[in-house]
Amino acid sequence: MVDKIEMVLTKQGKTFKDYRHLTITEATEICILNVIKGRLYPDKKTMNPTYESYPVKQEAIDRLKELADELKNKGFVEEPRDVLFQIVEKEIYVYDKAKWHYEGDFPQELDYIQAYVPTGMFIAWVVKKDLVGKRHRKDDSSEIELVKRNEMTGAQFYRTNWDGVLSSKELSDEADAFAREYLDIQNDIYTAVDFTNVVAAGLPTIYHVEDSIENYHIIEPIITERYRDWKRRKKSETAGGSKSK
Repeated sequence: MVDKIEMVLTKQGKTFKDYRHLTITEATEICILNVIKGRLYPDKKTMNPTYESYPVKQEAIDRLKELADELKNKGFVEEPRDVLFQIVEKEIYVYDKAKWHYEGDFPQELDYIQAYVPTGMFIAWVVKKDLVGKRHRKDDSSEIELVKRNEMTGAQFYRTNWDGVLSSKELSDEADAFAREYLDIQNDIYTAVDFTNVVAAGLPTIYHVEDSIENYHIIEPIITERYRDWKRRKKSETAGGSKSK
């Protein structure tokens, strides 16, 4: 009788590890061989599970051993199962949700769509500067091109493609780092300072700003200068840190 009823096998690639997680679970009258295929990246793990059922536990164990031998012949090596749980997940930070606005202190005379406008203009800037996260660059490619051609506003994109939620997941690593300072909920420079004093100046609230390309062009150079200043400071801090070592 083969004692092992769980195995993890991996094969190292250039930027990830291919893995197979083979386990056997016993249910009423059958045994199930779970075969999970995926990849281990530095910051995430993918999973694609399949299942095979057997009437006798030994048949499932024999099949597990057969699969393991096939994988080893392809260059896979056995590793402790802990390797599957050593991924350092990227912290997800939520910057804004449209519903925080239209379900909060929102002008009753306005259409709720206006709640998407302030953050939507920042998102338009992110899109036009190619700072969208990798997955969303692929998933939202058609609408990204519309935003770049000024055929779709950032607010429209924010509502239809990201369901009115802006978080770390939608941004590239660099845009995420910039946003953590610029859109910090505790010290929101973008909305409380730049958007309020530049685009919404003279209006009752920030929600009264018209969702137009013209208004985006007003705020765009302000965001860009903030971004350039942020990059200069980060470069200076990095250089300073290097010299002190």
